[in-house]
Amino acid sequence: MKRYLLFIAVYLLLYPAITRAQQVNDHIFKPAPAAKSFIDFDNKGFMVNGKRTFLVSAGLEYARVPRQLWRDRLMRIKRAGFNCVEVYTIWNFHEPVEGKFNFSGDADLDAFLNIVKELGLYSIVRVGPYYCAEWDSGGYPIWLKFKKGLRVREHNALFEQYVDRFFDKLLPIVFKHQINHNGSVILVQLENEHPQGWGTDMPDDYFRHLQTKALSMGMEVPYFFSGLHHASDPAGDGHLDDAKRPNPWFSTEFWSVWYNQYGAKPADAAVYDRRTWKIIAHGGNGYNYYMAHGGSNFGYTNNDEDAASYDYGAAVGQAGDLRPIYYAFKRASWFSRSFEDVLENSVNDSASYSKIIADTALKVSVRKSPEGSLIFIDNPGKQAITAKLNIDSVSDFNLNVSPGEIYPLVHQYRLNQQVTLNRALTRIYAIVKQGNTITIITDAEQGARLYLDFTVQLAPDMLSPAFKLTGNRLLLDELMSAIDQPKEYMFETGDQIVRVLAMNRAWTDRTFIDESTGQNLIISGADYIHDVKLKGTQLSVETEAPLLAKEQYPKLLYTANKTINLNETVVPAIAPVKPVALSKWTTKTGWPSATTHWTTSANPLPMGADADVTANAWYKTSLKVAATGKYILQVKGNGRGQAFVDGKAAANWKLNEGEVSLNLKKGTHQLTIFTAHDGRDKLAAYIGPLDEVDSKGIFGPAVIKAGGPFIKELTDWYFVKAAKNDDKKGPPAFNTSSYGKYKIGADVFNLSEGYAWFHNVIAPQHTSKIVLQFKSVDENAVVFINGKEVHRHVGWNQPFEIVIDDAAILKNAINLDVFIENYSNEGGIDQPVKINTIGNVPAISGWQMKGGPGSIAGGWKVMPVNSKATDRPVFYRTTFTVLPYKNHTLIWRFNPKGLGHGSVWVNGHNLGRYPEKAAAPGLYIPECWLNAGANELVIYDEDGKKPLQTSLLSEPEASRKKVNIIADIK
Repeated sequence: MKRYLLFIAVYLLLYPAITRAQQVNDHIFKPAPAAKSFIDFDNKGFMVNGKRTFLVSAGLEYARVPRQLWRDRLMRIKRAGFNCVEVYTIWNFHEPVEGKFNFSGDADLDAFLNIVKELGLYSIVRVGPYYCAEWDSGGYPIWLKFKKGLRVREHNALFEQYVDRFFDKLLPIVFKHQINHNGSVILVQLENEHPQGWGTDMPDDYFRHLQTKALSMGMEVPYFFSGLHHASDPAGDGHLDDAKRPNPWFSTEFWSVWYNQYGAKPADAAVYDRRTWKIIAHGGNGYNYYMAHGGSNFGYTNNDEDAASYDYGAAVGQAGDLRPIYYAFKRASWFSRSFEDVLENSVNDSASYSKIIADTALKVSVRKSPEGSLIFIDNPGKQAITAKLNIDSVSDFNLNVSPGEIYPLVHQYRLNQQVTLNRALTRIYAIVKQGNTITIITDAEQGARLYLDFTVQLAPDMLSPAFKLTGNRLLLDELMSAIDQPKEYMFETGDQIVRVLAMNRAWTDRTFIDESTGQNLIISGADYIHDVKLKGTQLSVETEAPLLAKEQYPKLLYTANKTINLNETVVPAIAPVKPVALSKWTTKTGWPSATTHWTTSANPLPMGADADVTANAWYKTSLKVAATGKYILQVKGNGRGQAFVDGKAAANWKLNEGEVSLNLKKGTHQLTIFTAHDGRDKLAAYIGPLDEVDSKGIFGPAVIKAGGPFIKELTDWYFVKAAKNDDKKGPPAFNTSSYGKYKIGADVFNLSEGYAWFHNVIAPQHTSKIVLQFKSVDENAVVFINGKEVHRHVGWNQPFEIVIDDAAILKNAINLDVFIENYSNEGGIDQPVKINTIGNVPAISGWQMKGGPGSIAGGWKVMPVNSKATDRPVFYRTTFTVLPYKNHTLIWRFNPKGLGHGSVWVNGHNLGRYPEKAAAPGLYIPECWLNAGANELVIYDEDGKKPLQTSLLSEPEASRKKVNIIADIK
């Protein structure tokens, strides 16, 4: 059913209500008058500082990147042609402990936005208070869970009180950085993926409260609710024009790959490249890739779908490495920004160009604006197509379109007041304005035709021989030859110079446009360039290449009037890096010390009730049994549990099973339970009381009884289709001729709205009480016992229980009927229904709880080589030495092979949870957290597994080599 699956294609199955909401409204609230001249829009596009601007945005979270690496990751984004970043301001990252706000260090949002501004990027800030993002509890602080009467994401005074208190700290930082205050913030998102209100929809007073609060605190830039066009292919069928929409088309979450992936797959670049060009070609005015850089879930921030890695298969990898998709995104970025004056002020003019190509396998779409037109030739098939193009007087041009490619042509585009680019039948990578020089970078392989046709107002004063001059027309038309560096063509007319740099794909991938020196420099030949600094006439360029890269290209610098060969120092290859030697392991028990402070309660409390934010908690109590034998301990729970009786291991179990078997001797015992979880639910689409959903650890009354087991799953389900409101008539008579067999988890509605009855028979029970346990129904349910309605439940993925304690009912077979209402996509009973027959048993009282893995201070002993694994949580510690390699950034990972579940710290920094759920080659150790010399590594293994198979390995695929090039550009 609507499970938290790992694949993008089922997103709409997960969030049907969200889908409906965002389809209804994708509008944006206009800016306040104070911001209007800085950021504004009409229904054709965005205007930033009065200029039509295509927003090419990159999603990344500062919460998933160490502060020392913020600038590095943002620079990688900028170098790919992005002009904007989109970030979440995650609540429990900034207020993990109630009333104690953290906006310093890795949580220094002000410093992060300062770097964004320094790099010349814009920002879109999503202030919540809900965040999704595969993040622990969707960003809700754990302490919020224990506020009685609090209901999230609806008009609830208590919830809004704490939201307001958080916003009082958060929003002044965000609004200080609005573009009209000389900052980077151009858009603000309130809430996130709410099931009811997207765009400018405000279905209730909760939305109005958020709006009023933000406006009262000084929000002046445009804003919207929840998001805009979230999808893995947001352009869909390609019809993005909407005359009724008062604002541009923009996607705030264009899912580029997915969170269950590590690294690049062969098809990624082509798939998402095509989906990007569909936006550009069909009237989109911008997009934000989620994620452009994923990063890491440090500490205990992961949700239950991932662990330490949030690599996402993104363009910029978890460790900063660049994937093939990075270069695909770079090409689309620079093209869309080069022609933003067209794309942000255009209409669909496809009908006027319907005859330019005869091959019906190719689709034509056109964006027309006062500045010119862009023609996109789309090959949706799996085979390359060569077709004859017929445009203006040109009828002999063979266009080669690769499978899945959307090939851009340029028609009647004004480069400036003196020069018009009549036709560019060659792919254009970018157009760069460099003072009085306009540089056009083309992208064509050997044997392809290089074709650009210009009109000039004044006769050219200088002309490369390859141009043919006819009147005021200049034509560059020749076959692209094999090149060892870009070919250069140039003409000058009046005070304007037009330069064409003819490249192939290998060269455009290695071409970067730097805007930091005020000269718009073009640097070619590097896999990546980082910092570019100009002091007088001395230019310093820091280049980077993958450690394993073998191809070397000459490095070239193009200023407004010069081409300069950049002489780089050859970086000697380093020998293959061996695993780092780890010192002898020391160890200490993870068992709480006698001096540990415990929280006392009558019944076990959920994890976090003591304000602990980790994934671990200990519980203890004493219990007395009258006779030796097998007993069943029942208590609600979620996560993993280890039971110890009188300090000795007694059982391991999945806490959500609700019970565990213990062999006990007559007498009084000390019961200790260690609990752990692998991440909290992100609570997507959840509205309601926070204390009733996704509790971890053990909680509620605990009972013990001889015999058992007492919890069993109900099998032998049947179903029959029904009509709306049939529940008011009561369940129909059961017979196997009309009812069909049903398997829990199956969809009976064919992905559509519908209604159905589900039937089961419970055998007579010889007990005083039974409890029916429903974990999840999809979506709403009405429950009947022997034809009588006993319970109504609203909401998918929310557990509920029904108690039956009527002796007359229990002594006979019980007819159980469930009426399910499904409103969209799949539906039914999506989790097993269980019956608990333990009856009335006195609860065990006198519980104590202690959250967290405990202190690592003191008590360390050398781990014997031949010692056996323990049966309880254990700390392990070792040291290692990492020596820096000159001009190299080596990426190191800790491989937890042989361990169970737990956490790893390097020099006090928590790398996150293991085992990984994505196929990352170990836990990433940010290079800024390593010392040049001695380092400490600490493991907390919740299962007591020994670290004998673990290792510290370099990741050559993500490692890099760097060269700094100095050039005189006078």
